Amino acid sequence: MADLVPRPPTPPPPTPTTVPQAIVDITALLDEISYKLQTLIGYYIHPDTTPTQIKAFEPRLLILQERLKALSKLSYIHLSHLIDNSDQFSSQYLISIIDQLLNAALGIQKVFADHYDPSLHKRLPFSTIWKTLEYRMEQVRLIPHRSPSNPRRVIPEEQRPNEIGRFCSGALQMINLRDKGKISIVDRGNLSEADQRKMRDFKGVFLDWECPECNFKVHFRVSSSTTSNIHSTDEIHQHDSIHVQYRSSFLAKSHLYFAPHSKTLGTSKRRESVTVSLSKRATTSRALRPEYGCLFCYALGKDLEFGRTTFATPRHLAEHLSVRHRKPALPSPLLHRFSVAISGKMAQERLRWDVNLL
Repeated sequence: MADLVPRPPTPPPPTPTTVPQAIVDITALLDEISYKLQTLIGYYIHPDTTPTQIKAFEPRLLILQERLKALSKLSYIHLSHLIDNSDQFSSQYLISIIDQLLNAALGIQKVFADHYDPSLHKRLPFSTIWKTLEYRMEQVRLIPHRSPSNPRRVIPEEQRPNEIGRFCSGALQMINLRDKGKISIVDRGNLSEADQRKMRDFKGVFLDWECPECNFKVHFRVSSSTTSNIHSTDEIHQHDSIHVQYRSSFLAKSHLYFAPHSKTLGTSKRRESVTVSLSKRATTSRALRPEYGCLFCYALGKDLEFGRTTFATPRHLAEHLSVRHRKPALPSPLLHRFSVAISGKMAQERLRWDVNLL
């Protein structure tokens, strides 16, 4: 009988981590790679001109550094209040960055070993960094299984009861592709003069999207069978002197909870409409109450506060987006998850944007 060869012991699983801690750890490794690159340049090349092949690593590392800085600005607890599987979604960006850092470390080592010092093939100056990056990769890949930002894995609209001044569960359903809104035709008498002109000039019909959870409505124009719902309408809203365009779907995703009229002001045969009119408000009192929250501010860790992160009208929300979120660019997860275009361009050209920062 052949001798049984004992198997090597299975290494223990990596220590659990969170997205914020992983960002800190990966940033430290990026700094080590940058430091070692400059050390090698100083030892083998200085004072001669650094070859383009080696110099090209510097901007690549700077781009990754900026991406990590942008990711560090997000509140991953707040993000879990807005989107499904937020930790899984966020960890994908970290995996991509680690993969690029592994390639950079290998590439730098190979260039110097091939052209300056063959002994580096054996000395492997980046071996410790490489092994640590692989360990960090294992940690990050386990984040979706633990879901530290939302351990119970409760979908956003069921995490908390609806409260006045917070994002409505109907808005959260919209964000996560669980639209349960009702549709009704808008009576001509409830249209603004501008909307009535659109009806005369371009035909079509205006529909109301009604939130299934509260008293919010937003109307949108339908002009063809291919653009017959709030997710496909080609209608675009923009206000004078504000460098932001948006669609009605963005307003539906940004709306705050309003208790049905019968719950706040007694019974009523007809539920009061809070239909968005982009050119006028029905009453002064209505204009003073917040109807929309800034999804981006909230994802960046800010609380919902009237006048700062919540707003009474679409115009006020658009003004805020133009002033606060056009520059610097939002972190990539927000651009991708909330369908944000920059000057009309999406990361994937065929995707439809909800808001366009001009």
